[in-house]
Amino acid sequence: MRALTILLLLLTLAVPAGAGELYGPRRIADGVFALLAKPGTEATANALLVAGDHGAVIVGEHFTARSIEGLLQATAEVTDQPVRQMVLVHHHRGYTHVDFDFPPGIEVITGWQSWQALASEARQVDFPVFFFREGLTLRLGGRTLVLSNLGPAHTNGDLVAFIPETKTLYCGDLFYPASVGYLAEGFMQEWVLALEFLQSLEADRIVAGTGPVSDGRALADFTTFFRAFLTEVIRHLEAGHSLRQTLNDFHMAEWRHRQDYDRYMAANIEHAYNQLKNSISPKK
Repeated sequence: MRALTILLLLLTLAVPAGAGELYGPRRIADGVFALLAKPGTEATANALLVAGDHGAVIVGEHFTARSIEGLLQATAEVTDQPVRQMVLVHHHRGYTHVDFDFPPGIEVITGWQSWQALASEARQVDFPVFFFREGLTLRLGGRTLVLSNLGPAHTNGDLVAFIPETKTLYCGDLFYPASVGYLAEGFMQEWVLALEFLQSLEADRIVAGTGPVSDGRALADFTTFFRAFLTEVIRHLEAGHSLRQTLNDFHMAEWRHRQDYDRYMAANIEHAYNQLKNSISPKK
């Protein structure tokens, strides 16, 4: 009997967590929920759920088959409305294990840059895609979901979603709460403009791709960090420092408290240096 109990326990531990355990829904307002990725699971990123009178929309990024399953199950926990559309805020070229496994019956909405990125992959797109150039507004019962294409920033094309009635913003990886974030595929100068646009919305609640639900103060803090980071890179470029010297002497002690500093900063510095070096002339 004891051996059977131990065997059952081992089998239980070997079974992956159910998809419903990947995301924790957090209510923001009637019909509006942040679907927060649970650390240590197969959840890939936070998402935003907006449930209307005749269907629901999920806004997110880095969609795998497993994460989509988890998002749909988390949605079923808080609304009876079926998910009819999923908004993909960006796609990283070369990543065919994400953003290709949408189930039948769900329409994908994205920006034209992400559509081009998807269409260029070796894996074939076999789901309905609606893409737009500048903006798109969805009316979901008493909620308005405003989608804006900010162009190059974190990737070659990033969307943000804003609900004016609740002043709720989903901005994907344009903003990293409490973290330095991964900046090494971004467009530095355009990213600054994107952050200024996000601040102009004066959102009360901000759902980023990672981390907790945040507010305007956290966004302002990341914007200040981002500007300080670029200023320090430009200082080294203007001094005529090589990339190696810049990496060795780069100094942002006041920001070392931010998460992932040691993990990402070297890659962030190298990317920003190489991207800006042709537009910054050394001081004589």
